[in-house]
Amino acid sequence: MVRMTCRGALVAVVAAVLAVAGLGAYLLWPAPTLDAADMDAVVPTERDLPGFVPHDGLTGALSVPSGNKAGRSVLTGSDLDEQCRKWRSEGDGWACRHLRGAGMVVLERSENVFFRVKSDVLAYDDQDAAEAAWDGLVADNRREIHKVRGAEERPSDLGDAALSFEAPGVTVLAIRVGTVVVEAIVWDGSDQVSEADEDAMVEKWPALQLSKIEKRLG
Repeated sequence: MVRMTCRGALVAVVAAVLAVAGLGAYLLWPAPTLDAADMDAVVPTERDLPGFVPHDGLTGALSVPSGNKAGRSVLTGSDLDEQCRKWRSEGDGWACRHLRGAGMVVLERSENVFFRVKSDVLAYDDQDAAEAAWDGLVADNRREIHKVRGAEERPSDLGDAALSFEAPGVTVLAIRVGTVVVEAIVWDGSDQVSEADEDAMVEKWPALQLSKIEKRLG
C-alpha cells in the first residue's frame, strides 16, 4: 500500500513537472506570427496573378481603408489603430483584439472588370487570439450568407481551420493558419467567366495567399 502510494505520488510529481515544462516552452517559444515587415510580403500583388490589376471595389467582412485607392493596403502601428476604430464602430471589433497587423488587397481581371479576388490577412499575437478572430469572421459570414438565396456553407481542408461560404457568383473562404486569419474572396459580378475558370480561381487564389503566409511563418 505504501509502495503504491509512493509510486502514485511520483507519477503526480512527474506529471506536474512536465506540465510546467510545457508551459515554459510555450512562453519561451510562442507560435510564430507575422511582424510589420512580413505583412507587406504576404499580401499578393498583380505580379502574383498575371492578367489581373489592382482595384478598390470589393468589400468582404471588413471594410477597406479610405486610402485603399491603389487596391492594396498594409496596416500596422497608428494606421492599424485608426482602422480598428472604424471596424469597431461598424460592429467588427472581433478583428482587433491582439491584432499585430493587417493586409488587404483587391485584384480584378483586366479584360473583365467584374471578375475580382480579394484577400484580408490578419496577424495576431498568439493562436488563442487568432482562433477568436476566426470565430468572429465565421459568425460574420454566416449572418450574411443566410440573406442570400441558394447560399451554402461547406467545410474546407485549407490551413488549420477553414470554412467555405458559397453563393451564386461568389465564394468566401474563412481560413486560419496558426496565428494568422485570412478571408479570401472570389467574385464574378457579371457572369462572363466560365464556371470552370471560376472554380479554378477558387482553388488558386487561397492557395497563393496561404503559400505566401506559410513561407514567412516558417
